Amino acid sequence: ADAPAPAPEAADGPAGEVVHTTDDAGNAIDVHYDEAGEVVLVEADTDGDGQIDTAAAPTADGGAVIASDLDSDGVVDEVAHLNADGGLTQVDSYEDGQLVTQTLDTDADGAPDTVLTDTDRDGAPDTLLVDTNADGAIDAVAVDTDRDGQFDAVALDTDFDGQADVYGQDTDGDGELDLYSDETGTYSDTPDSPEDTTPGGHDSDALV
Repeated sequence: ADAPAPAPEAADGPAGEVVHTTDDAGNAIDVHYDEAGEVVLVEADTDGDGQIDTAAAPTADGGAVIASDLDSDGVVDEVAHLNADGGLTQVDSYEDGQLVTQTLDTDADGAPDTVLTDTDRDGAPDTLLVDTNADGAIDAVAVDTDRDGQFDAVALDTDFDGQADVYGQDTDGDGELDLYSDETGTYSDTPDSPEDTTPGGHDSDALV
């Protein structure tokens, strides 16, 4: 669902000033105007506790960015990105001021399909989840297991039955698969047994 942006009741205001108004529920809203009379920032107290907990600003492409303090501790917990049509394209989640999760709608179909997570809280994403066929279920997972900033292990659900059936791993950190496993067997980049019938293995397939 689209994230609701705080909207002032007053349609216009004096250029370069701040207009104090309320929403339909009586919650305080401050609307900031630039010298051209355009709204550049809207601040709202959405829970009526007397503190600003939501701020919205327009973006250059006609969309908006909405920052929210969900637990009223004075720190932003979530930032929602909307496109010019009002569609929610990205949500950034924070813990103690640190970005920990990004949820994206990469195909603009109105449903999230990609999630990046910093599970070890080192400031870099280490887990990638993707819904590749837009059915609402995650069917591809990539993980940075050695914390070098590159995904080096992947699991795929290629038949979309809810179970991973293909696995791959980059063991030498060169960005390409060295180990590959599917329903026909397990292969390395240098096949060394009769079962490994794929010449050259799977080293030519990039991990991500």
